[in-house]
Amino acid sequence: MNRNNTISRRLYRILLRSCKEGVGVANKGNSIENISSIGNCLLLQPPMDPRKYGFAKIVKARRGQTIQRGNDTPKTNTAASEMYGNDTGMAMEVLRFVHVSLGGDADDDLDHYYLGVSDQDDSNAETSSVGAAAGRHSEGHYTQFLVEDEDQNEDFTGTYGDTGADEEDDDREQELELDESLLVTTDDLMNAVRIAFRAPLVSPTPSNEETWPKQTIIQRRHRDAIDVSNLLSEQLRMWSGKSSISVDLDRGVRIAATSTCLMRSSAPVGVSGLDKKSYKFAYRIRVENIADLIDEKKQPPSDDSGDSSVEHRAIQLLGRTWRISECRPKQEKHSSVLQRLLEQEDQAEEELREVQVVNEPRTGAVGHLPVIGPGEVFEYMSGAELFTPTGQMEGCFHMASVDMQKTDSAHVGNPVEALSWASNDERRFEAQVGRFGFLVDDYNESH
Repeated sequence: MNRNNTISRRLYRILLRSCKEGVGVANKGNSIENISSIGNCLLLQPPMDPRKYGFAKIVKARRGQTIQRGNDTPKTNTAASEMYGNDTGMAMEVLRFVHVSLGGDADDDLDHYYLGVSDQDDSNAETSSVGAAAGRHSEGHYTQFLVEDEDQNEDFTGTYGDTGADEEDDDREQELELDESLLVTTDDLMNAVRIAFRAPLVSPTPSNEETWPKQTIIQRRHRDAIDVSNLLSEQLRMWSGKSSISVDLDRGVRIAATSTCLMRSSAPVGVSGLDKKSYKFAYRIRVENIADLIDEKKQPPSDDSGDSSVEHRAIQLLGRTWRISECRPKQEKHSSVLQRLLEQEDQAEEELREVQVVNEPRTGAVGHLPVIGPGEVFEYMSGAELFTPTGQMEGCFHMASVDMQKTDSAHVGNPVEALSWASNDERRFEAQVGRFGFLVDDYNESH
């Protein structure tokens, strides 16, 4: 047992350090604007699937609300009992993301497992005193979920994409799926680690079901902690140097962008027929309406509901402007071995060359002009092709503040009232998208 406790403590410290230091390091090359009050952020996200290229969807943002039902219930998890409700909620969202990312079932009752919600006085050292590892319990080793799930790795069959412009959205809140991604702070990650390491070893609820020996549970949790460490490293790699977050507090808009390299090719391209490498990058853009968060901080909830209430404060994406640049060595024309060795002493000597400008203020994004309500996220995936392994992209979205009850999402070609408004109409505005990088992951390692 002493050896297991030593391993648990080491894993605990490693994960806490990775959360605290890793996010800061990853953000050094990113553009993070107007979020200094909440510290370092990281977007936990699924890998970009090439099959989703060009698709878009509106989803319900994760706000940590799912844990509120347990705030007044005694918890056997000492870490959770010391946190405020929303802190616990966001930490549980992190654990839920980890659980699903590593193969777990999204419907598993993680609140019950990690928080040990129970009316009983569970002081038995065999069930609650040993801190173990954070992470995956996807192989059925919940003490209350012992049945293996053999269908967890199905091919993609999701509904990522348009659900049809003619569908009614009267039950919009119920129809929206929950966001797969999660924007978190360093504190959210560290709180998740604290909760996971203090989860009861067995369910505090009496059960006649067979459970594993405590030694087996601890060893499996140790293995899970290693899996989580690898997952966090992958998330940091996906985010580092290729991302941006921009926030417009006046309009209640938060935009997160990140990119990845899908493929590279050395086949002849262009009319010259020269053998020139090209790099195809995909980027994921998330436009989030955070009016609900801003309203929450400015004033306490009110029972009054008028036309100016937060639930009506929607935004519509009308178009976009992008500036795409390639990053080239300043003295690229020199090809001698000596010259390249000399240039390695000053790798910062590179210049950005703008190669494409997209100015489409009236055609939405990937054909969509979505209306985004408070607490909702419009996400889409598109791409760009460069002839250098590094580059960057920045720009803005042309948007309008609209009444959600009177305005529907549209496609290009549909009538859109906001497009008829004068350019100086106070309801129209531009939401800036901070610079995010294009980077082939192994480029820095080879240069």
